[in-house]
Amino acid sequence: MEKGTEEVAGVNVLQLTEIIGSAQRDLVGGKAAGLAGLIRLSERVPDGFCVTTEAYGSGEVPRAQVLAAYEHLGGGPAAVRSSATAEDLPYASFAGQQDTYLGVTGGQALIEAVEACWASLHTERARAYRQGHGIPHDRVRMAVVVQRMVDAETAGVLFTADPLTGRRGVCVVDAAPGLGTTVVDGAAAVDHYVLDGTEGEGAEGGCLTPARLKELRTTGERIRDLLEAEEPGPVQEQDIEWAYDRDGRLWLLQARPITTLFPAPPPSGKPGTRLYVEFGHVQGMLRPATPMGMSTLKSMLAGMLAAFGLTVEIVDIGGRLYGDLTDALRDPSTRQRLVGLMAVDFGPRAQKAVEHLLDDPRFAPMKAPRKRSAAALRTGPKAAVGILGALARPERARARVFGEIERLREEPVTDPATTAELLDLVERDAESSTLADAIV
Repeated sequence: MEKGTEEVAGVNVLQLTEIIGSAQRDLVGGKAAGLAGLIRLSERVPDGFCVTTEAYGSGEVPRAQVLAAYEHLGGGPAAVRSSATAEDLPYASFAGQQDTYLGVTGGQALIEAVEACWASLHTERARAYRQGHGIPHDRVRMAVVVQRMVDAETAGVLFTADPLTGRRGVCVVDAAPGLGTTVVDGAAAVDHYVLDGTEGEGAEGGCLTPARLKELRTTGERIRDLLEAEEPGPVQEQDIEWAYDRDGRLWLLQARPITTLFPAPPPSGKPGTRLYVEFGHVQGMLRPATPMGMSTLKSMLAGMLAAFGLTVEIVDIGGRLYGDLTDALRDPSTRQRLVGLMAVDFGPRAQKAVEHLLDDPRFAPMKAPRKRSAAALRTGPKAAVGILGALARPERARARVFGEIERLREEPVTDPATTAELLDLVERDAESSTLADAIV
């Protein structure tokens, strides 16, 4: 029977194999919880223990317990690594914000390294990082991971998706001979590999053989898939630190979510590759939309695009408005019109991209029943009339728009007193198209 978190409260030192996992993040911090997760998946992780946040809260290193755990580890060189409670979060990795000490040997040096890790929680760098992510300083505590050092022949980091381009379906590896510190801190040039599963990748040279690159790629994909199976939801692409020892064995030193990836589109339920274009920046909307704004803009944009004869599904990706243009690109009657629309609204680079996709076999012309959403059927005809009228009498259209904006500016505004009144107001505005007709 697994021990609950409440049963280990007050414990100052835990073996990594004793940690339940994410349920004990407040006790062992993010790094230790992640390592325990890898151990639970039967991955090869260096032996070690955790000096918990309970010890940090006491303000004094539990010397006897730490030295006993170090002796149980076999003594010798150890890696002493920070494991703050606000570390390795899905939205903030804290990579390099707290300190790590490698090759620590001897009891006194170990105690001092633990104290130094504690102190690194309060550096200006760490405080600025927390402030930038809205994490209160007084709610963060520090645990410390102590692990047996790997005598690394080669080490580095593995990403199960490209952290720079956001491309899924590839793995990215940065590697260097010896310890992985040069890879993590960027102090020297490293070997860089982008792996897509093709035969012979990496054969051009570098410190990793094709066989090791294949092992890294399959390991990363396995860990990602196993973690996804444990916690169903959006796929969490992984940032994994690793090392090969002198005997050629692969050791995993850390695994955490990649925090720089923009969210992937939600499942469309349709086969094949799809084309999404972001609409918000075209309209000067540089921030994510609120749920209410998203709902309104989805209907509005679908109707406006229907005026051009385009059936486009508006999708919420990361709180931003994206249009799924796949069906319009495959429709023989609208694909060329789509190129012209891109030139008007998105500029020449977007137009060139869509022109290129016209020759992509994945977007070959395909006749399919045309379906229009309720929003498109409701708004499309009015939008078409408005567009033609504005083209015929632009000054009149401009005067109408600015007149309506001025009327709204002068109109007294009273905040609804209750949520129910607010919802009534929203529903009335949704049913009334006067505002949309006059401005949009």
